[in-house]
Amino acid sequence: MGEKMTIHEVVEQRLRQYLIANGMRQTKERFAILRAVYDLEGTFRIEDMEQTMQNRRFRVSRATLYSTIQVLVQANLLIRHPFSSASAMYERIVDDRPRSYQICNNCHHITRIKSKDLAVGLDSYRPRSFTISHRVVYVYGICAKCNRALRKQYKHALATKKDT
Repeated sequence: MGEKMTIHEVVEQRLRQYLIANGMRQTKERFAILRAVYDLEGTFRIEDMEQTMQNRRFRVSRATLYSTIQVLVQANLLIRHPFSSASAMYERIVDDRPRSYQICNNCHHITRIKSKDLAVGLDSYRPRSFTISHRVVYVYGICAKCNRALRKQYKHALATKKDT
């Protein structure tokens, strides 16, 4: 008695409760996808999950993947990140720690921000009549690599203009 539950047991229980509360079926595919999601670290795309399921020799259709991922988002077991318009990215919700990312407007490179100050600020925010499920901050700008390339391009344009 009193044994600590594994992360897989906790999230399976949360999914089971969500499915029952919403009158949805508890299928082996949903739970297999949930386990695969919680074995991954960081962000992933549907295509990554499709490959993971193939590697596990667990055949699921792309439609099942999409619908199950949507259920996991609705059940607050996944975050759907709006990083790019091309392909949605997802991340598992393991705890209620704040997450923050910086995204380059030019090359769309995504970097996780590890700032204690930012995390403390987000953690201390406690609204009155609102229950927070997770905290995510997106910081958009230009990465150092793109900044260097843009400066080089600008200098080249100035030099070309002087020559004419």
